Amino acid sequence: MSKMFVREVILSNAWLKKIYVKQRRKSDNDLMNAEKLNKYLEEAEKIFLKQPVNIRVGLVKDADNYAEEGLVKERAYYPKYERFLKNNNITYSYYDPFRSDWIDEAEKYDLIIWHTDSDPSTQDIAKGKIRILEKMKKNCFPSYDEIWSYENKVRASYLYKLYELPAIPTFVSHSKSEVINYLKNATYPLISKISTGSASFGVDKLDNYGQAKKVVDQIFSYKGKETYFKYSNQKDYVYFQDFIEDATYDLRVMSVGDDLLGYYRYPNKGDFRASGAGNYEKKEIPTEALELAYQVKEKFGSAFLATDFVYSEKRKQFLIIESSIFIGIDTCEQLSLDGIAGKYVRVSENQFEFKSGKFWVQELTLKNVIEKLVQ
Repeated sequence: MSKMFVREVILSNAWLKKIYVKQRRKSDNDLMNAEKLNKYLEEAEKIFLKQPVNIRVGLVKDADNYAEEGLVKERAYYPKYERFLKNNNITYSYYDPFRSDWIDEAEKYDLIIWHTDSDPSTQDIAKGKIRILEKMKKNCFPSYDEIWSYENKVRASYLYKLYELPAIPTFVSHSKSEVINYLKNATYPLISKISTGSASFGVDKLDNYGQAKKVVDQIFSYKGKETYFKYSNQKDYVYFQDFIEDATYDLRVMSVGDDLLGYYRYPNKGDFRASGAGNYEKKEIPTEALELAYQVKEKFGSAFLATDFVYSEKRKQFLIIESSIFIGIDTCEQLSLDGIAGKYVRVSENQFEFKSGKFWVQELTLKNVIEKLVQ
């Protein structure tokens, strides 16, 4: 039983929820009241547009189980967006795309900003509604093109192949007979992933043909293979990546406009998964990785894109693991060199300068989105 499932069960019970919230405030320290939230937001520099704009913005609040308690989650995106809108005197109000009147309410706005949750249900809702909003000539962040590959590793792999980007060798198929033939000649171990999953959930290492065949039989069964999303099984597709045996870390690089930030992640001892392990290091990032992250963002056509890499010493190159338009953000210090917080600024191809400061990447992103909108 996953931690996520247990958490949802607790939050569905009012009595258990009060105990859970109280305990989280003591231990995790990730639920904030208004005073604490404001102090937290003000740790970063204010980001301003080059010139004033006259637009109306519909801001979607993150899914929040704690609003009735007067609390906001530390990782919530909308308070960072809201700070930017206030600092730039942009007219906005809250917009709820989950209501039945979402089409009528959208008429009020020129731009709708929606940090969607990453679960399959929300992604399905978001893709359907953003498609309609854009047909209404409403600008959306994320756009339909951006949301199309968000939390969908299979679709992202199509883009890597289309644009000849150096991803970890990946095998994706919806044909069981082809998959079985592939497994007979594969080099093990293989890394198997579900298409929608983060923090290493839904990632398994298959050490031999027998293990892989068992998994494939489940995937291509009538119900498919269970995932940690109890309502969504892995059905009729495989997503296999080569195991990069000489990779000792993940490198996450965030690219927004000409700004880049990032950090290193390391697996726990005895594990191969760095994502979700909580072992971070912030230090200089090689030019090769910065330029590659920038190019991936440009090819994807995203306002913001975080791309995760491994480095293969044997291949002497960085290889893409996956990319995402939304990630977990705990701090306005997403990069630091020698203890100094900042960001890289791309001045030309393979040329980057370091600028000190603390920045919310959500604000950098919104600046980029709005300035492109009013050009």
